[in-house]
Amino acid sequence: MISYINQTLLNAWGMCGERVRRRWIEGHVIPPGIAAKIGHGAHSGAEVNHRAKMRTGQDEPLSVIQDAARDGYVKSLEEGVFFSPDELPTAKKQMAEGVDKVVRIAKLYREEMAPRIMPVLIEEEIFLDDPDLEVPFRGTVDVYTADGILPDIKTSGKRWSQGQADQKIQPTLYRELIRARTGQHPKTLTFEIFTTTKEPAHQLIETARTDEDFLILKKRAKIMLQSINAGIFPPAEPGHWCCSPKWCGYYFTCPHIPSHRKILPKRSA
Repeated sequence: MISYINQTLLNAWGMCGERVRRRWIEGHVIPPGIAAKIGHGAHSGAEVNHRAKMRTGQDEPLSVIQDAARDGYVKSLEEGVFFSPDELPTAKKQMAEGVDKVVRIAKLYREEMAPRIMPVLIEEEIFLDDPDLEVPFRGTVDVYTADGILPDIKTSGKRWSQGQADQKIQPTLYRELIRARTGQHPKTLTFEIFTTTKEPAHQLIETARTDEDFLILKKRAKIMLQSINAGIFPPAEPGHWCCSPKWCGYYFTCPHIPSHRKILPKRSA
């Protein structure tokens, strides 16, 4: 059953309860897609730099960060990548292109984000018990700075809007995790978005949360746990973007999809 609540679980529940049942209850894990692998590589490069900077006070050379990003990306590929049936013919090409994307993102990170970051917490796993919930919240903070900034590195196929940043669950949860760890809320919450377009770009978006945001998040978490404990797993809304072969690895074995929609595309000879 569920042993802790993190943002991944909450996000998955918001999209499709059946996905939660398959992944968290049955333990049927499907690897993430190529976009998540690129994100992992970007985080690997940043982590190497953050750890070095906390020791020396200086950013690592660009080549060191790029090597770490590339190595992290390649290693994550070895753990498996999800491709939809339509994407399989281009899978090798996408994985090869991912190397270039990760290296370019690492360069942007080194030039535009790294100089502003003086870490005090790096890859810190934090649990938060709450009397209203039967299991704790959990999260791993990528980096937290000496001046109270909690940045979150994201890779994206396009720029974000302010509204998109303001609706994300992660800042709401991580704001409370930092308070549990340090005794104070972070002063600033930011998204550091690196687009994986042909010409990668960096976008800095500041967002804000209040205590009320967390109370509402707790209500969502409580409803989720009650439903899971009752064995109720609502499927995604028909037509939702997540309910498609491109975005869901459970699509072809999902009991909520009609059989006539589970026909695999024909392969050319």
